[in-house]
Amino acid sequence: MQKQHDVPMHVPEITGQVRVLLADDNAYFMENMRNMLSRYEWLQIVGSAYNSTECLALVEELQPDVVVLDLEIPEINGFEITKRIKLLPTKPRIIILSFYDEPEYREGGQNLGVYGYVSKADISTNLIPMLRDLSQGHESRSV
Repeated sequence: MQKQHDVPMHVPEITGQVRVLLADDNAYFMENMRNMLSRYEWLQIVGSAYNSTECLALVEELQPDVVVLDLEIPEINGFEITKRIKLLPTKPRIIILSFYDEPEYREGGQNLGVYGYVSKADISTNLIPMLRDLSQGHESRSV
């Protein structure tokens, strides 16, 4: 018999357009990321957060499919925000962004069940394929 806490959380499947919330404190980086992602008709940027308080509020308000989240966002780090998002009724996929492409950070993200971990140096080559996979209904991803 399975215990209540062993039951997997229901995460709705994404097919078609992917609704994305961007969360990063660097306005210049955020604008560049928004410009890069806006080229793809299957992506919809639903909001931008510049700190953890805004991020959590917008996740609840906008119910995005995916949160692209800076690991070092102000107030609360990306891993702690991930834990809090996982407690919400809506469970968006989380892709962590970081300047730190270290195994321990990737492992931390994997342990929290994030969909992906992308080094900011590789954002143009790695983020789009992850989002494309989600738009095509692929739910499994290794960090």
